[in-house]
Amino acid sequence: MSARCAAFLLLSGLASPALSETPAECAAFWSGVAAEQRAMPGLGVAPDEALALVAEFAALSETGVAEAHVAGYRLLYRGLIDGDSQSSDLFTRIATRCDALLPRP
Repeated sequence: MSARCAAFLLLSGLASPALSETPAECAAFWSGVAAEQRAMPGLGVAPDEALALVAEFAALSETGVAEAHVAGYRLLYRGLIDGDSQSSDLFTRIATRCDALLPRP
């Protein structure tokens, strides 16, 4: 599946603003990043950083990680790494919305 196709699938439903703003979706988002990083070490976000974010969002969520969406977020991250501009834009928007959910010290 191409990065553009993955981005289209994410844009068409998986990463809707309502879904991506929940802690469970954010945990799935960062879980997908961590999974892809383990498969391709050395690119982008370090797996330990992504896993720390997974733990933070899972702790905020009443339902844990939205496991059904992890594979889609892996594809999105792969598109980002491959240089797809749609994937990059979508990744940034989701990461920003997720960041806003974390409590500030």
